[in-house]
Amino acid sequence: MRLSIHTDQDVKDSDGTAGYSYSYFKMIEHFSRFTYQGESMEILDDSKDANAQLFYMEPERYNHNTWKDLRKPDFKKFHDHQYKIQGTHIEATKVWSHWVEAMKTVDEIWVGNYFARDAVLNSGIETPTYVFELGVDPVWKPVRRERKGVIKFLHVDSASPRKRADLTIEAFRRAFGTRRDVSLTLKYHQHQSVFSVNSLFEESNIIHIHETLSQSDLVKLYQDHDVLVYPTEGEGFGFIPLQALATGMPVITTGRWCSYEDLLGDNVIKSKLGKTQHTQYYDGEVVLAEIDSLVHLMRKVVDNFDDEVNYYFNQAPSVYDRYNWQTRCDAFLESVVKRLGTKTFN
Repeated sequence: MRLSIHTDQDVKDSDGTAGYSYSYFKMIEHFSRFTYQGESMEILDDSKDANAQLFYMEPERYNHNTWKDLRKPDFKKFHDHQYKIQGTHIEATKVWSHWVEAMKTVDEIWVGNYFARDAVLNSGIETPTYVFELGVDPVWKPVRRERKGVIKFLHVDSASPRKRADLTIEAFRRAFGTRRDVSLTLKYHQHQSVFSVNSLFEESNIIHIHETLSQSDLVKLYQDHDVLVYPTEGEGFGFIPLQALATGMPVITTGRWCSYEDLLGDNVIKSKLGKTQHTQYYDGEVVLAEIDSLVHLMRKVVDNFDDEVNYYFNQAPSVYDRYNWQTRCDAFLESVVKRLGTKTFN
């Protein structure tokens, strides 16, 4: 069996560091280990020799300020004869308007959660759409947190407006002020930084990390912190909270978008759907966290720290069992091959 996978060159050049690139390389790794009725899946790279091709990236790519097409005029996502699969991620209740026509021309669509599948339907796209939940690496091992001198909150990818680091900071200040027995670490991505007037007057209990970390160092960062706080407006899948859960870390985040909301316990931030003021999602609505709920949950975790730690630590092995990369890929690919038939992958 053969499946070709194609993406933009910058995704390949990123070498699996984050986002689409990370998922792209993990899919190649685990799809290559899939077998069906004794036959292995061979993964090709943008090959016309395969009858089916997955294009894994945004259907169309434009500069959101100039609306200039970021792809060359001769760029092709598929070869003409192929069964065309579009894999992408969506964080709002509708897809970008400039994606719609491209998504109508493929044979099927893969997305990362049911919120995204509904977004495709909400956009008037009738192309069959399937949910392919991704996985978590075994390096995200659980550790039991202990109440020490300082309870340390962590926010990751803080320069992405959608992740709402600004709301996290405001809620932390409301909840704890300048208390020295709690801290908040803001981890930026690939040397990103955010400058504001507030940064001139940073409290001593708020820490900024702008360095790019290796995966092993990032795992250690998670394991060295006590609580992930993540009032995101939506996720295409949601690696960051899932990885935190796998380490046994209490997680405070929004729901609605989240296929693993049942793993979040009582720490789902109250939210509503509405228009974003922080990103360039002009189409559809996003998940807007309520700050009073976020403040309450941050205080609750601190006040009930031992119980929170026990709950999430005891749950951690089941997180990995459920979201093991190979298990997720095998189950999904088996459903695809059964649905389309083995001839599609000859």
